[in-house]
Amino acid sequence: MVAVFNFDKHYFNVLEVNQTSYETCNDQTFVRNITRGGRDVVELTEARPYFFLSSGGYCFHGMKVAINVEIHQAPAPAPAQINVSPSNSGCSMDLLINHRLRRSEMKLVAF
Repeated sequence: MVAVFNFDKHYFNVLEVNQTSYETCNDQTFVRNITRGGRDVVELTEARPYFFLSSGGYCFHGMKVAINVEIHQAPAPAPAQINVSPSNSGCSMDLLINHRLRRSEMKLVAF
């Protein structure tokens, strides 16, 4: 999972911060500066909250985002259905299996 930030690097930057710095718009104690070229991609490799803001006072005007990455487990497949139907030679059993193929996925949830 990745987050993509598009911005003018001459005016703005993107800093990863902790939750307290995010809530108070404190750009002095950032975790890392992800600013590279104005179209920056950040890999969200762990299931945890991520907090980003722009320094220079822009955070106070709403230039911040919190992303909570969670592991989303696929639901368990539906149980097998067994249908018994008579035939000319006695009984036969047809096994019908209902299932969904879903992979585990990560989802982005904005705060």
